[in-house]
Amino acid sequence: MKPDGLRRRRVLQLTAGLATAALAGCADTGDGGSNGTGNGTTTGPMGTTAGTTDGGMQTTEGTANGTTEQTTEGTTEQGTTEEQTTTTGGSGRLRAVHASPDAPAVDVYVDGEAMLTDVSFGTISDYQTAPAGERAVRITAAGDESTVVFDSTVTVQADTSYTVVAFGNLTADEFAVGVLEDAPPSVGSDEAAVGLFHASPDAPPVTVTVASSGDALFENLGYGEQTDYTTVPAGSYTLEVRPASGGDPVATFDVDLEGGTAYSAFAVGYLEPANAPGDEPFDLLLATDTTTTTMQLL
Repeated sequence: MKPDGLRRRRVLQLTAGLATAALAGCADTGDGGSNGTGNGTTTGPMGTTAGTTDGGMQTTEGTANGTTEQTTEGTTEQGTTEEQTTTTGGSGRLRAVHASPDAPAVDVYVDGEAMLTDVSFGTISDYQTAPAGERAVRITAAGDESTVVFDSTVTVQADTSYTVVAFGNLTADEFAVGVLEDAPPSVGSDEAAVGLFHASPDAPPVTVTVASSGDALFENLGYGEQTDYTTVPAGSYTLEVRPASGGDPVATFDVDLEGGTAYSAFAVGYLEPANAPGDEPFDLLLATDTTTTTMQLL
C-alpha cells in the first residue's frame, strides 16, 4: 500500500482565552457520545496501559512548528461575541472534540444557545446545524456559564462542516481551541481517506506506520499539527505510532476503514499519565467525516 497525500496542513492561528484556575477547579462530570476510537495499547517508560475512550480571563499563546501565532483577548462577559454575529443565508454544521486531557467537561454555546452540554474528554459530538455567517462560539465549564474558557466568532459557510477542537493542558496554561473546516477528498468505494491531528501534550513528533507493511501513513507530525488526508485501500489495519526520531512503537491501534468514507483521527491523552497533569492514557479517537479537515486555530 502506498499512501497518497502526505502533505502537512498549515496551522494558521493558535490562541485561546482561558479561565484556568476556575475551570480547573470544576468537577469533571457527564459522558458525551464519542464517534469512535482506535482499540489499542500504549507502551512507554511507565509500562503498558490499555488505550480507552469510553479567573479573570487570561490570554495564552500556543505554539506549533511552522505556525503563525496571534493573540486575542478572552472575556467572561456573556453576549460579547453575539453582538458580532451576521447571517448570510443557508447553513453549515458544527461538531466538537474534547481533547484536553486535564480539563473537566464543558458546554458549547453558539449565538448564546447551548449546542452541546457535558462534553467530556474523549468525546466527539455529532454535527449540529448552524446558520451560515459569523457565529459566536463560547465554551464554558459544564453547568457554569460564568466560567468561560473560549469566546470568539467562527465563520460558518453554507454547506460546509466544521470541527471545534479543545486541546492542550489546561493547568499549564496551554489550552487552545482549533476550528477545522471539514472538506474531504472524493474516494472510491474500495478506498478510504484518513487525516490525523496530534493533540497529545507530552508526545514527541510522531510517525504513524502500518504494522503489516511498515508503510508510513503520516511522518514527523508535531503536537498541535494536523496532516492532510491520506487515501488508502479500505480494510482493517494495525497502526503503529512511533517517535519521529526513530525507535520502537509507543502505541498500536486497530482501525477499520470502510470504503467510500473519510475519517479524522485525533491522538489524545498522555504517553506518561503518571508524570502528567491528568491521568488519561494515550489514545486514538476516530471520527467519520462527511468531509475532511483544514485547521484554523483561534
